[in-house]
Amino acid sequence: MNPKSSAASRLTLACTLASALVTAPALAQTSDAPVAPPPESAPQAAPAAAPVKPDAERKQDPEALVVGAPTPESKPVFGLGSERYFINPVIAIAGGIHSENLLVNPNPQKESRITTLALARFGFEGRLGQYVTFRSEFERNIRSHGSGIWEGTASMSVRDQVLRLQRWGATVEAGIILDPASVDYFSAHIGDVLLADKYTRDPLLYSGFNRGQGVQARYSRWGFTAGLSYTEANPLSSSASYMVGGSFGGNSRFWERPLGNFRNGQPDDDIHFRVISPSLGYEHPWFEAKAMVQVLNINYQATSTEDPPIQGYNARGNVKLKLKGMVPALPFEVTPFFNVARVQNDVVNSASGYGNQLLDTSFDALTLSGGMDVFLSGRSGVGFSFTRVADHTPSFIPPTGSTPASEPVLGTQTSYFNVGATWWMFDQVALGARVATFTREIQDKPELEERDLSGFLTLRMIL
Repeated sequence: MNPKSSAASRLTLACTLASALVTAPALAQTSDAPVAPPPESAPQAAPAAAPVKPDAERKQDPEALVVGAPTPESKPVFGLGSERYFINPVIAIAGGIHSENLLVNPNPQKESRITTLALARFGFEGRLGQYVTFRSEFERNIRSHGSGIWEGTASMSVRDQVLRLQRWGATVEAGIILDPASVDYFSAHIGDVLLADKYTRDPLLYSGFNRGQGVQARYSRWGFTAGLSYTEANPLSSSASYMVGGSFGGNSRFWERPLGNFRNGQPDDDIHFRVISPSLGYEHPWFEAKAMVQVLNINYQATSTEDPPIQGYNARGNVKLKLKGMVPALPFEVTPFFNVARVQNDVVNSASGYGNQLLDTSFDALTLSGGMDVFLSGRSGVGFSFTRVADHTPSFIPPTGSTPASEPVLGTQTSYFNVGATWWMFDQVALGARVATFTREIQDKPELEERDLSGFLTLRMIL
């Protein structure tokens, strides 16, 4: 080949390539034809062929207020990153007015009041490819009558801090987790303050709601979901300790006991709490049902080998119907639900001179709740819920003379009733109104009866 012709050919080729590199961006911007994605992104885009539900549909289920909506399969509107590798903000803000009217109170001098509310949850969730998701969320508490803030400081709490692996229908989670099988069915229209008030939060806690540090695994197939969660730490590490009843030193409940003694600014670490929770659920287009047993084991004095273990259990069951229909040009859904939970556990004999002994009589409590939601053309609608907790707490009277020892049982009945309405003005913003009542009656102690009536008018945003 002629060297001059070869050199001229190479020069012509170089000019052509340079011209292509300069003109390519302009062509990409002005051309009406779609630009093909880079080769490495093609496998990631394939799973997105199945349509992903919008946020409004993912958050239709009331449990999303507590459990959180599932992490989306692809990058949401506010997410940063690629379709399968992204981070997304988690933000919920609720504010409004709470009117509290004390009808009967052990302190007759205590007054009713009106309080303005402020509650915020913030954090982020994300996806790392097809099988890994994570969620980190914090909360600025509502606290009682606005006591959670002063001079710009706020009362904060840590919520979900979880790493999740999912594949082939199996899910494994570790961190600060929430066991979805431990969440009762409840009305979506009573979540105006994100279930942070006593009328909505306490009924869930009494029945065994479990958010705390631990690990859990679930497997789903054919509509069934089998799960197993495990927590073993200080009682304050898990909300499941709230359901343990009885008097544990100073007439305090079990979860309050570590708060009775602070060391170097930290709660008492002498108590160890373990809960193992197998569960089974089933989901159908017409109904849902789930059952769980929470097995409890408590080491009341981790600094001593002489104290007996405290054991107990909580058996739970939940069912919800999903009835859909259409009135002229208006779709609706009616979802009645029912929950039951029965807890029983040993109680320490706290009488002087009877250390390291358990009472012969156990604590037991039965929690029954039910209600119904009516959704009209989406998530807006009305609903109500009712919860009654009946517990029996044993105590100990030492023998005196010829009178033998006895273990009298004190019965308490606590009731909660909520009626609420929600109007979702936009996909992320809702106006809520609710009336709630609380009643507590203690056997043979009418002077300790409590009854109140509250009203809420709130505005909330959930991203």
